[in-house]
Amino acid sequence: MFPRALDAIGREEFAPTLLSHLNAAVGAEHCVLFRFEEDDLQVLGYASSNGGAMAGANSSRYRKDFWKRDTIYQGLKANISGYRSEIACVPAEQVGDAEFRHEMFLTQRLAGRAMLVGERNDSLYGISLFRDDAAGFFSESECLLIRSAADTLISCLAKHHGLLARASSLSAVFASVDELASRFAHVPAQLSARECEVCARIVYGMSMKEIARDLGISAESGTTYQKRAFLRLGVTSRAQLLRRLLAHLS
Repeated sequence: MFPRALDAIGREEFAPTLLSHLNAAVGAEHCVLFRFEEDDLQVLGYASSNGGAMAGANSSRYRKDFWKRDTIYQGLKANISGYRSEIACVPAEQVGDAEFRHEMFLTQRLAGRAMLVGERNDSLYGISLFRDDAAGFFSESECLLIRSAADTLISCLAKHHGLLARASSLSAVFASVDELASRFAHVPAQLSARECEVCARIVYGMSMKEIARDLGISAESGTTYQKRAFLRLGVTSRAQLLRRLLAHLS
């Protein structure tokens, strides 16, 4: 399920890629990805299918003014038990908080929200899906489909956050991507200099287009270097590449 979104976990394109699948499956037009902390809310990504700024603006406003008073979120959080995720599909007109309803839904012309909340690795994650008024709210069958995918979606989000956190810690440890490339050169797999450069940028979360632009090569060449490096390192994904490096460093 969601194969391209799985490939994008840990990269900037995860949210828009995930939304493209959800748009095709249930007509979701906007999504926001969260990690709930005790006294704060971390936005892990957002996307709008029309390329607009609504999802980003809404996530900022929600974090600043509304998430602590969001009774829907509080209810989902209270009902979480173990691995099972909770979901609520609520049309805009059923949102009880008048200011919340007006500012987050009516002024944005949103039909309502499907919200998923789940716990992984002692952290609480959430996904909000929206449709515009013109499309109408999610149907009952669409809400059931979202519910059936909830646990998988939350697990993907948790993995995404974990990779982002690791990349951030690597950025703090290594002064530059070139220093990280030099570390790959010492992994006993006999990578070429270019393969080390590509691997370093993959770990830093760069897309292949960004890597190609940064190195002055074509995306096709970048993909070839990646395939050769992955084969020599015995890995098949960015996550495995990161674990291979960390195992060598330790």
